Amino acid sequence: MKSEVRKELKILLTNSIQDKIRRYDPETESKPFFEAIFSKRDVNLASLLQSFYTSFGTSIYEQMAVLLATENADFGAERQYVLLGEIDEKTESMINNMHLEILRSGTSENKEEQIERIRNSIVQGSPRRDPESIVDVFVRTPAGQEFYFDVTSVKPNIKEFRTLKRKLLRWVALRLSTDKSANVNTGLAIPYNPYHPQPYTRWTAGNLFDAGELLVGPDFWNFVAGENVYDELLDTFKEVGRELRSLIDEALGRDTR
Repeated sequence: MKSEVRKELKILLTNSIQDKIRRYDPETESKPFFEAIFSKRDVNLASLLQSFYTSFGTSIYEQMAVLLATENADFGAERQYVLLGEIDEKTESMINNMHLEILRSGTSENKEEQIERIRNSIVQGSPRRDPESIVDVFVRTPAGQEFYFDVTSVKPNIKEFRTLKRKLLRWVALRLSTDKSANVNTGLAIPYNPYHPQPYTRWTAGNLFDAGELLVGPDFWNFVAGENVYDELLDTFKEVGRELRSLIDEALGRDTR
């Protein structure tokens, strides 16, 4: 990882954590039963961590991905990218049937084959906003490849996995409706593997998504960075944690009666 990228990443993490702690108020919610079993500090810690899980999942991971892609790999990248397009009825029906067949069979054909089926079906459309137009992270490589990622939680339930699969197929159609020759790829990004050191196994994810479509932990971060940076990412997080330890301890120590 470039030294300037690591510096910017530290600033992003530090500012985000400091802002979250400044706004953290452990007195806003009473949990008498848990406080009777555990210490007030333990309850505060759980509350603070939950707040961080939310903020990282909805914002920080996306910002990290764009930073790594643009500054480290010289990719074009945006977060909350608006993918415009229009899917004709025939292609929409084909996608629905394709999705249903995947759910019924429990197996997914090769993603490249799915993309080509959509490419061969899609009709030129207008660049309109769709209910599923928002892409968490968009990356364009110097070679012209386009990658559209949904950055999801580490443990989606089966209903969420199924919904996400259909969304990724529709993203392909939206993009190809405005440029049938686009080199488009869509994927599901999971920030880390909660089952480490075991492989990622969650419901039927392996049956719904092929290997290139589901990027977990190092696979995602190393891809957007253009090199193996995952261990450096963890080291940067540890460094920020050490530097902010006293601030975190102070926040957890508030109202410990």
